[in-house]
Parts: sequence; structure tokens; C-alpha cells
Amino acid sequence: MRVGVICNLNAKRVRKGISKRIKAILKKLAVVVEETQTPQEVDRIISENINSVDVWCFVGGDGTLNLGLSTLWRKTGMKNEIKIPVLHGKAGSLNAISDKIPLKGDLDDIMLRAYDFLSSVKIASAIPRNNVRKFNTIKIRYDDSSRICFTFFMGTPYLISKRIIESRLATKRSILQAIYSTIAKFVIGQDSEKLIRQVKAEMKIDGQKYPYLKHYVIVGSVFREPALFFRPFVEPEKYKNGFYFFTYSGDAWTALRNFRLFATGRKRPPHSFSDIAEKVEIKAWGGVNFDGEIIDRENIELIAEPGPIVNLLKV
Repeated sequence: MRVGVICNLNAKRVRKGISKRIKAILKKLAVVVEETQTPQEVDRIISENINSVDVWCFVGGDGTLNLGLSTLWRKTGMKNEIKIPVLHGKAGSLNAISDKIPLKGDLDDIMLRAYDFLSSVKIASAIPRNNVRKFNTIKIRYDDSSRICFTFFMGTPYLISKRIIESRLATKRSILQAIYSTIAKFVIGQDSEKLIRQVKAEMKIDGQKYPYLKHYVIVGSVFREPALFFRPFVEPEKYKNGFYFFTYSGDAWTALRNFRLFATGRKRPPHSFSDIAEKVEIKAWGGVNFDGEIIDRENIELIAEPGPIVNLLKV
């Protein structure tokens, strides 16, 4: 089994020189172990080794996994399934995706278990089904390019996540504290950064024009509970092909008074959409977060549709 490892030095828990530790753990399985800081480096490494690696491992947080999977998808022909197994070397602050697999322990624990497991498997196609989790994704088209993600969000969640990433908060507890602190500052009139504010966006959902133009929250996800306690999607009336999509276009005080009810999907907010969508077209005057990767823009136009299936390793 040939393993390719890409370590994102921009991730909060990835330090320069980490590749030496990973090489020592994976030993002869590791045919590629590289440390990167730019998407261009990731693109080059995958391109150069696309035919000589059986399993890819992306070391970092959710954004690192997003970048790796998107690049791998493009390099393998943008098909309906990325058949190459992928291991998430979780080393971010939230690690929302690895929690869905789940992957227990820290990075060293995962690498040690991966070595023991992959040493016993000769070829990728022989990996037992119990050790592969298949996940749907969302395909995003924007700027004449395509990428995939598990979750994207805009508006207030984007602004708060941008501040969290800039502050380099490294634990779920500190992230939750930052969220509740932002809400408290807004309530008492001290939200000087104006993180709780509406974003202007024109939207079409499954071909139908959404009637409102200003929104506090826009989120799409393949998971009913994208991260932490956040589960804004109410139970869909009928399951269909697509992804969960939620947008709230009401007033801030109604949302705050019913925060736990709305944030956990126990109550459908007024002036909102919450259902499974097959195609969402958005023209927004603001940035977007793809699985923790921030696209900081004054405006963006994107189309979200069901994406390829990915195969994530459980070890």
C-alpha cells in the first residue's frame, strides 16, 4: 500500500517539521510526505503522484481536507465518485468532518492505527467496507471553476468564523465562547465589529426565486448537524436527492430570542427556507466559508448542486 501525505502548515496544529514524525510512523508505506502552504503546492504534489499513490492523507483541519478532496476530484476527472480512499489526519480546531467518520484520538493515534491497518492490506480495493465511510458532497461552481465541500455558509456564520480563524482559536470550547460572546456583545450594543449583520444576496432555490434579499444566515450542508450544536435544518417533509439548505431572512431579535430553537432545528423560523435542495444559485455581496476555508470577497456568484461521493477511511 502506497500512502501520500500532504501536511498543511497553515492549520493551527500543524508545525514545520511534522513530516519527519509522520514518516517515522508510516515507515515504508509513505511514498510521499510533503509540507505545504499554498493550494498551488497541493495541486503540484497530487498531479505528480496521482498514479503512484493508493491512499491520500491530508493533515490539517476541515479546510485542509476540503482543499485536498477538491484538488483530487479535479485531477481524477471530476467524476461522480472519488474512488481513491482518503484519510483525514485531523489537526485542526473543529475537525467537524472527522467527527462524522468518526476518527478518535489525536494525529499520532490516527497515524499509528493507519500504519497497522494499511500494512495488512495489499491494495486499496481490498480495504474492508467497514473501514470506509462514503459521504455525499456539494459541488460548487464559481469564477469558472469548480470545487466540492461538505458545508458552506455565508452571512453572520461566515463573519464569526472568519474572526475565529483570524484569532487562531484552537479548541471547540474557545470557539463556542467566541460565538456566545459575539451574541452577548450584540445584545448589549457593543458589537463594534458588526459580526451579526445581514448579507445581501439574490437566490434561486430549485429554480424558484427566493423572495427576500437580505439574510442573516445562509448555509448548505450534506450533514443535518454540520458542526458543534448547530443543526438549523428542520425535518424535511420528503427526502430527495440534494443537500440541506437553510437561510434566515427575518429580524435579528426574533432569531436571538429563539436562538436554541432555531439553531437546533426544533422550530422553523419565519421568513426562512429550510429543506433539501437540488440546486441553489446565489449572487451575494459578501464572502463564503467552505468547510473552514475562507473566501474573503466583496461579492461572489456561485451555484451549489449535489457533488461526488468521497471515500474516507475509518481507522
